[in-house]
Order: sequence, then C-alpha cells, then structure tokens
Amino acid sequence: MKSVGILGASGYTGYELLKLLKNHPDLSLTVLNSRQYGGQPVSRLYPDYKGTETYTNYSLEQVNQLKPDLIFSALPHKVSMEAVEQMDKAIKVIDLSADYRFKDTKKYEQVYDRRHLNSSHGAVYGLPELFEKQIKQARLVANPGCYATAAILAVYPVQKYAHHVVLDCKSGWSGAGKASDYAKNQSIIRDNLVAYNLTNHRHKYEIEQFITTKLSFTPHVIDTFQGMMCTAHVLLDKRLSSKEALKLYQDFYYDSPFVQVTKAIPQITHTQKTNFCHIGGFEVDDANRLVAVSTIDNLLKGASGQAVQNMNLMLGFDQAKGLL
Repeated sequence: MKSVGILGASGYTGYELLKLLKNHPDLSLTVLNSRQYGGQPVSRLYPDYKGTETYTNYSLEQVNQLKPDLIFSALPHKVSMEAVEQMDKAIKVIDLSADYRFKDTKKYEQVYDRRHLNSSHGAVYGLPELFEKQIKQARLVANPGCYATAAILAVYPVQKYAHHVVLDCKSGWSGAGKASDYAKNQSIIRDNLVAYNLTNHRHKYEIEQFITTKLSFTPHVIDTFQGMMCTAHVLLDKRLSSKEALKLYQDFYYDSPFVQVTKAIPQITHTQKTNFCHIGGFEVDDANRLVAVSTIDNLLKGASGQAVQNMNLMLGFDQAKGLL
C-alpha cells in the first residue's frame, strides 16, 4: 500500500480526487487537508458523499512528518507553490495549479503576475500521452490545465502539417471553481453561453509550449456543471483527406489507454464523469481546413482523473488503475 494526501481537498478537484483515491485498491489516504473545513465531515460540504472521512488541517510540518509517498496539491494558483516548496523532497508531488506548468518561469511570471519561488523547479508536464516516461521518473509533476489538455491532444499529431490553429473551446462552469460567480449564482449561465478572455486566456500560453504553430484560442462557459469540448480549426499547409487525418491520429494514440479516436463527432456527454478524451470529426473543407473535435471532463481528464493517472505512473502502478 502507498500513502497519499491532498492539500486543498474541499474544492471541486479535491473532491473528485477524494472519490477516485478512495476507490483505488492500493492506496491509503492519510491527509485530507482543508484550512476552512478542517475537522468537519466531507458529507457536510458534499451531501452526496457516502463515506465517513473528515477533513484534516495538518500543518506542512506535520504532513512532512507523516511521510506520505505522494501529495496532491489542489491549492489555488500562487498559493500552491508556497506549499510545494516546503514539502520534504522525499515526497512525490503532483501540483494541480498552474504554478509549475511553465518550464520558463519568466513566462509564468508574465502570465500569472507572480514571482516564481523556484526558477529551476524541474517539474515534468503531466500529460501522459506525451510524457509517460518522464512522469514515471519524476518527483514533481505539473498537472495540465483542462483547456490545455483538450487542445494539445486535439492538435499535437497534426501540428506539423499546419500554419495556423484556431481553438474554439467550451467548458462546464465548474472549471471556474467554487468561488466563481457561476457557483454562487447559477442563473447567470442557465440557458446561456458566455465567451471570455477572447484572445489572451492563460491556457493559451500553456498550450503554446507544445503546439508551436501559430495559435488562436477563445474559451466559453456553457450551461453544464462538468464537461468540455475543444473544436480545433487546423489551417493546413499540406492537403490531407479526412481518411488520412483519421489514420494519423489513430497511429499517434494507438497505445494511449485514455484517448479514443473516432470518425464520429464526439459529444460532451460521452466523456463526462470519465478520464477519457475522445477525438473525432476530421472533416476537411475546400479551404484546406481540418476540423478535429475533442471532448473531456474538465474535472477528471482535465484535472483530478489525469492527476491519478500521473500518480499511477509515478508510483509504479498501471496508469489506468482506479480510473476504469
């Protein structure tokens, strides 16, 4: 048995992590930290939860003394880094914030307007479909953003054929977090679709680390709690047929257990409450524009599920354990 813990366990991603970890056959959960809800049962905050767990409020010194094999930090951006930098170096860490997603910390400081505490952090970007070998050897893994996950997976296999990619992405409102206006007043999003950060969303710069062709990105919030769709408009330099594009993706993801490539157009409902990414469509128009559509669950493959997938790799388990 391996011991794990969660910092920031009371948020949406923390709650999804708890449910996944409690169902994992080879884990014991020793830390379930929440500064605000320490000492209270999880079921008080999440009435649908049937377990008996209570939130802890250990200091970081106490967490280090417990010596868990791995800690998930589901703390907010800028706060998570402060905690991670105080963790014992013998403890493996998966950070679900954006604090370690940028190899170039100067870029992080520019995008997030915060000085980075460790310019040589050496974190591995936690997208298993691209970096499985590196994740297995890592001490610190930066869990990707939800939009970044859906977008990179949708475009990576075909980027060398393109001169410009336009990403039109839509997410359930849980992606904005428990403190968002949507969580406080759901009538804002009811029967509605909201575009925001039209040209400079933070995930654009995260995506650009891996999609090196010219890139445009616009996000939207839709009237659902969880789920995400990314429609990639790939402006091609080289002519590809729909059949050739489908084969390109099938070959690239043939050994990726959580990516399913299909000729059909994916729907959000097909990947909600799963750790899967579906990629499909692959239609090419007269302007030599390939349209590929990816769907994920923003709380699972876009956050907590992918974090457990990364944990499995880091701790020597099959990457799908506890996720199917």
